[in-house]
Amino acid sequence: MELLIVAGFLGSGKTTMILSTIGSLIERTKKKVVVIVNDFGKIGIDGRIMDKYGLKVQELSSGCICCTLGPDFIQTLKQVAENFKPDIVVVEPTGIADPESIINSLGYYQGPPVSRTRIFVIVDAVRFSVLVKALERPLKAQIKAADVIIINKIDEVDETTVRDIKKTLTDLHATGTIIATSATDGTNMDKVVDLLVSRC
Repeated sequence: MELLIVAGFLGSGKTTMILSTIGSLIERTKKKVVVIVNDFGKIGIDGRIMDKYGLKVQELSSGCICCTLGPDFIQTLKQVAENFKPDIVVVEPTGIADPESIINSLGYYQGPPVSRTRIFVIVDAVRFSVLVKALERPLKAQIKAADVIIINKIDEVDETTVRDIKKTLTDLHATGTIIATSATDGTNMDKVVDLLVSRC
């Protein structure tokens, strides 16, 4: 079983990104995928929407998936693994979540083995400059942990802004693959799916 964490601040487009790629991932790999959502207030994937795509959703209804809900996340992951026997588990944590903390919490996991963990971090091209100033520490933590960094909403900014974001990510010591996309209009979404498939 593989664990795929899709992180990013509120409004970055995590849910849209998951919905835009998950169908292609399942179609191309023929693997069983389960989505675990941290529904912080009204944030997260609506279970009815996911049911439409034939996906199972276990919603976590209070607190942060990697903080106050740490033990609950581990229990949820164990139940999902045992009940659904997925090949891939996609986790959408709250916006402030540190993906590294989620991975560290796996030290308490005692269910079916996790063969690999990967972290995809979505950054909002429109608000990136503001987020760097306002939330520098959690943003750095997400960027540092990321295997893949997706600059989303490039349809709403100019090319100079995208270049500036890439430079800032490099300055923040990003080591993951960087892709500029728009989940809304589909720009470069095939490249995101290629990465998902090739690294499964």
